[in-house]
Amino acid sequence: MVSKIHMKDLTTVTLNGKRHYVVKSGSKVHFLPSVTTILGEMTDHSGIDEWKERVGEVEANKISKFSTSRGTCMHVFCEIYLDEKIKDIKTILKKSYDRCIEEGFNEDHINNGRKLFYNFYHAKSFDRIKKVLIQEASLWTLREGGYAGRTDNIYESVLNLNIVSDFKTSKKPKKADWIKNYFMQLGAYHIAYFDMFKKELDGSEIWISNEQDVVPQIFEISKQDTRNNGKEFLKLVKEYHKKNDKLLEKELLKNN
Repeated sequence: MVSKIHMKDLTTVTLNGKRHYVVKSGSKVHFLPSVTTILGEMTDHSGIDEWKERVGEVEANKISKFSTSRGTCMHVFCEIYLDEKIKDIKTILKKSYDRCIEEGFNEDHINNGRKLFYNFYHAKSFDRIKKVLIQEASLWTLREGGYAGRTDNIYESVLNLNIVSDFKTSKKPKKADWIKNYFMQLGAYHIAYFDMFKKELDGSEIWISNEQDVVPQIFEISKQDTRNNGKEFLKLVKEYHKKNDKLLEKELLKNN
């Protein structure tokens, strides 16, 4: 097992309209696309496009913005709850509320985020966690041109397994076939963690709290399946860099 790792977070910049992490390796600085940027560009989003066309661009943007904001608030509640220095739930809720207000979220965002956090809390989902190892920290690798991403939580479970997990929100329960990108996202973190620390994690989990059910979904992914999901993601990384690296070089030259 590994002890808790304290990591300095990475700076992000927008280049060619895409989010990149600034990573210094030796004397060289790399601008690595984010995991979500790669997934967003290299996977099929026809279903989302059809939904946007059906509801209209204005309404779709409104819904997407609200979903992102309430999801961020839920993450704040989860992060502060899992902070080992805080034990009292009232203190956790107050500190989480205050941080969300400081970050510019409104009461609707916070109330919805709190409700989705409570789904995990009341279902005792957090009891799976014996010890938090890494929380809200950036992982990166130079494989296939490189990428970076921010993981929600890596923890030691009550079964003494080291697990990378991601917290998600949804309007309704999800089927595994609908969330292939979530599986690849965790595979990406699995690989990056290994490349940074030379230790392999024991698997991954997707936690989804939705508006319809009080009981959240937790998708457990074995070590081998997590590896396979990572391999699938690396194929996208390679193709992404083939498509975008020359454009990135031009953007960096222009900015210098």
